[in-house]
Amino acid sequence: MASDDVNSVDPLTRPYYLIYQLGFLIGHDLDRVLRPLGLTRAQLGALSHLAREGDMSAADLARKSHITAQSMGAAIMQLAAEGLVVRRVRKENARVIDTSITDKGRSLYTKVREKLRDTEALLLRELDDDDLERFVGLLQHVYARLQTEEMADRGRQR
Repeated sequence: MASDDVNSVDPLTRPYYLIYQLGFLIGHDLDRVLRPLGLTRAQLGALSHLAREGDMSAADLARKSHITAQSMGAAIMQLAAEGLVVRRVRKENARVIDTSITDKGRSLYTKVREKLRDTEALLLRELDDDDLERFVGLLQHVYARLQTEEMADRGRQR
């Protein structure tokens, strides 16, 4: 049996598997933080991008949040119903509706960020400053690599 046989390799030694599992576990933890605040991950993504980048269309929010336009549309509708965002027709193109975060939405987003900072600190508390800086740098490198055209083309080749 070969040493790299799928049955002989501990998946916890493979970066791709670890990153996938971390994403899954962090997603569940994120849901735990968001649920009491009445938010979903899609809604958090919308609030986050709007707070940091300003007004944008639902399509742009969906792209930036890596979800479907339909999912983002539903998230925005709920946020609007709760007064966390407002939607307005774009002046230069009436076919585009921009979404803006309200003061109430910005306040809630600030509260969520504080809770997530606490959760992150607990998760990473055993890393010293140098380890944390290196860890974040490596994650940024992997993230940037996934954004390259070469990696994006892999999905289209199937």
